[in-house]
Amino acid sequence: MIPSWGLRGTGARRTRLIALLAVRNGERYLPGFFRNVAPQVDGIIALDDGSSDGSAELLAGHEAVIEVIHRPVDRPTWDEVGNHRALVGAALRHRAEWMLCVDADERLEREFRARAERVIARGRLLGCSAYAVRLRELWDAPDQYRVDGIWDRKKVVRLFRARADHEFDPAPLHGVKAPLQARRLGRFPNADITIYHLGMLHADDRADRRRRYEHADPERRWQRIGYAYLTDSTGLTLRATDARRGFAE
Repeated sequence: MIPSWGLRGTGARRTRLIALLAVRNGERYLPGFFRNVAPQVDGIIALDDGSSDGSAELLAGHEAVIEVIHRPVDRPTWDEVGNHRALVGAALRHRAEWMLCVDADERLEREFRARAERVIARGRLLGCSAYAVRLRELWDAPDQYRVDGIWDRKKVVRLFRARADHEFDPAPLHGVKAPLQARRLGRFPNADITIYHLGMLHADDRADRRRRYEHADPERRWQRIGYAYLTDSTGLTLRATDARRGFAE
């Protein structure tokens, strides 16, 4: 794992880091998203995937959003790969050096930017250009997350160097966002960075998430373990968020 620690004041900004956001009907999450993410990046490129709530207006009105890509409300299908291609292409036009994929219901840990800069600098010496980060699933309260079983091992590849020859993952669900050619020995290195997920906070949200994915992937083609685990509380173990590495809105 590439460490992100350092003395206070280290981790000065040296890269142009652009956040990529694809959102559909995320109005309830966007105000907190902007408060949390905007101060830690050099701009946000958003794709409004046919929202019917006030998401498009919120995106258009925020100063940190440097471009909004629109999909029609009556879009025929959910095109995760095409959406990501559009976001990466826009980021390249805006001279991104590194990119960070964050969902509207996700939050970055405190001092994320300084930690990311340290990881980027240290990894550069090793030839690393993309990283998997920890994903903490907040559960029943915003100051605790689930750690039993697979929950403590969740990682997502979200931080990566911009490159014009980005090789995209063709998987229509749960695809890797980083360039596939950035893997080292078939894997992406882990970074000591944390993202928190609010989308599993409440039981109703967990049930909705399960229904959504079971409808999109009924044969479990894109996730072998299926989606029943999203609402299964067997062995539930929760851990309090570390005040030093929690998140703030």
